[in-house]
Amino acid sequence: MKFIVYPFLVLSFFSCSTAVTSEKNQTPLKEAIDYVDPNIGTAHSRWFFYTPAAVPFGMAKLGPSTNGSYGNENGWEAVGYDGRHTSIEGFANLHEFQIGGFLFTGITGELQTTPGSLEDPESGYRSRFNKEEEIATPGYYKVKLEDYDVTAELTATKRVGFQKYTFPESDESYLLFDIGNQLGESGKVKDASVTFNEDNTIEGWVITYPEYVKKYQPEGEIRMYFSGVIDKVPGEVGTFKGEEIFANTKEQTGNGAGLYLKFNTEEGEAILIKTDFSYTSVENARLNLETEAKNMSFEEARKSAQQVWSSELNKIKVTDTSEVNKTKFYTGLYHALLGRGLGNDVNGHFPENDGTVGQIPLDENGEPEFTFYNTDSVWGAFWNLTQLWTLAWPEYYNDFVQSQLAVYKNSGWLGDGLANSKFVSGVGTNFVGLIIASAYQSGIRDYDVELAFRAAYENEVRHLDRNPGAGKTDLGQFVNKGYIEYVPGWDTTPGGSAFSVSHTLEYSYSSYAVAQFAKALGKEKEYRELMKLSKNWKNLYDDSIDFVRPKTAYRRVSC
Repeated sequence: MKFIVYPFLVLSFFSCSTAVTSEKNQTPLKEAIDYVDPNIGTAHSRWFFYTPAAVPFGMAKLGPSTNGSYGNENGWEAVGYDGRHTSIEGFANLHEFQIGGFLFTGITGELQTTPGSLEDPESGYRSRFNKEEEIATPGYYKVKLEDYDVTAELTATKRVGFQKYTFPESDESYLLFDIGNQLGESGKVKDASVTFNEDNTIEGWVITYPEYVKKYQPEGEIRMYFSGVIDKVPGEVGTFKGEEIFANTKEQTGNGAGLYLKFNTEEGEAILIKTDFSYTSVENARLNLETEAKNMSFEEARKSAQQVWSSELNKIKVTDTSEVNKTKFYTGLYHALLGRGLGNDVNGHFPENDGTVGQIPLDENGEPEFTFYNTDSVWGAFWNLTQLWTLAWPEYYNDFVQSQLAVYKNSGWLGDGLANSKFVSGVGTNFVGLIIASAYQSGIRDYDVELAFRAAYENEVRHLDRNPGAGKTDLGQFVNKGYIEYVPGWDTTPGGSAFSVSHTLEYSYSSYAVAQFAKALGKEKEYRELMKLSKNWKNLYDDSIDFVRPKTAYRRVSC
């Protein structure tokens, strides 16, 4: 791959990850990872924002949940972890846009099987916690559940989540696995299953129907699978559905399905849950665990995660001497590297848009030729995020393009946002064609270029029978009339949009970007067509006010 990099005055790139010391006093100097504060911005934040126990672009993204079980009526409300809350209901394992699943926790005393409320923590298994004793750094999280005198620690590899619970002396110590309830942005649960096996493993799955899938791909659904191992044999196994407990049972299915393990513990005894995840099958979750972390300890995983974070964050050196500015920058960079997560298994299996399981081609070593990623909607990302990828993470940018092309080959459309390949457009737009054109123009080209151009070109001009999941349902007016008519309200349809001006300007810009892609490939016909479309913004320019403004639909009035 050839990459073109443009220098920035305030940033320089390097690959050193060793500790730096001051010659004067030999005290360690702060590295990039030391400036990251995951707790900044956690008030009223989105579901996928707070996942300290994760690696960059990983699948396993672990973090505490204070109100993730509360639901998500419209698919975008702030649920998950809120730094203003004073109790934790448990620790969720998957955090993506429209994806959330598998809440685990540890308790002592009376068995409780519902999370309870923030207003009344004792109404469920949630626990109060002390913010002053909470530790959150890239790759690691620790907190004490004060109501139970249980300390929870979290870390992760790419696909494996590690949860370690240190208990007091008790003959009523429990691990809870809440599988079949709505969590974060996952939407309503359609079905679920959890099973405890004789080899001390626990496995299961959940199928959900997120609000954005409901809106943009109504026939779709989200499937999540897990396979985990516990390092201590329980004294008792049972299941639950809501408040109904089924003692001495090892399997539960349906909405609300959950499982508990009961232990006798000594003071300071730790029990480890090592869990792998998959979006395709329980079998692949097992394979992921076997391949990625079979013999890995919690401390090894924690050390590895923090080394990865240090290496990635250290790719950018900030020369500003302000500690505050460095904290802002590296915390922001940390979130940029968490924003889109791994979606394929170690064998290259990944969820297709049509609900089947796809296969990424394997190289001569049997490794997938690219990595498939889920993604939040990319409207606006082309102003800043793709530039960051180009400069420091071009290999990720290339995989992002490959992921989008995989969905295009399966569905015939590009998707602005993807949740396990399902269309989850944020606001009904689609700038993936622009992003693909930008990748090519930046020298990021390790994919089928002709396929990429066809996908990008169709995203700018193909409007007949356009899939709502592909966004831009008002594209026909842009292509045929030269602008998009203003229609009051919030909806965008083939008949116009309330965002008529912004859409006209945005589509003009993306047409220009893809036109440059066409020009670079010598496609003169498409270049001229797209350049003509790129000037459509002029149709909404009013020289009497020296500004753009909407046009309403013209209606002939009969006398």
